[in-house]
Amino acid sequence: MDKHNRAARDMRHEISGGALGNLVAIPFSFITGYLVGLLAPVAGLAAIVGGIYLLTRKVPFLSHSWPDDEGGQHLSLKLMPPDQAQAAFIQEKERISADLNTVSAEIKALAEQASRQKQGRQEQAAQAAYEAKSSVSEED
Repeated sequence: MDKHNRAARDMRHEISGGALGNLVAIPFSFITGYLVGLLAPVAGLAAIVGGIYLLTRKVPFLSHSWPDDEGGQHLSLKLMPPDQAQAAFIQEKERISADLNTVSAEIKALAEQASRQKQGRQEQAAQAAYEAKSSVSEED
């Protein structure tokens, strides 16, 4: 029995502590840490929302407030019944998508303007190179 236990212990040591075990341990540790780092905050938020729901039978909803007198914008946390929260989410989603479309259009306009400026600089450089080449050939 003692020989069997010793052989099993030696085999486990070779697998877990050997070169293969050390080689596999690095990516495994990285992947484990990455997944825990992604899932832990989500699980924490889900636990908080679930706890609030169990206590109040309402869900927290983060809504955007309109600008105040000083021009600042604020977020507010409201407790709503789940059906109202779903309707409010749809409204916020539409409002945010409209804002994102505006920002996207501005970014596209800036990218096009930068592209035109780059093309203009390239044409100027090509023209200057052509003029320099033609002035050198005239001197010869």
